[in-house]
Amino acid sequence: MNVNLLGKDLIEISEVSYSTEREHQLNYSLGNDKATSYSMGKYSHSASLTLYMSEVVAVENAMGGDKDLTKIKPFQVTVTYADESGNVITDKLWVKFQSQGREVTGEMGLAKQFDMFAIDIKYNV
Repeated sequence: MNVNLLGKDLIEISEVSYSTEREHQLNYSLGNDKATSYSMGKYSHSASLTLYMSEVVAVENAMGGDKDLTKIKPFQVTVTYADESGNVITDKLWVKFQSQGREVTGEMGLAKQFDMFAIDIKYNV
């Protein structure tokens, strides 16, 4: 799996997760107690990145003076991986950080999951 964030290939990423939902609604005709059709509404997206602290600190340091991740404007994350059949898949996410923090434990490989504000996701581009 390769992940590119803010123009930089991330080496120390633990996990990336994202999904898309679309509203669905059942429609009923007069006199029917069973649905006769359905309609679809808006899309909503969710995404999270689990980054090792070394990558988080590198992004903060690249910002210069103010190291508030939530102030970074929306950016594209490109995720490329090979599936079980060897097909290379590339997905593009348009996201921004909606939180900042640390997760420090006594274990090696300190990592934190960041829930992202997901604006759009394009699958298999």
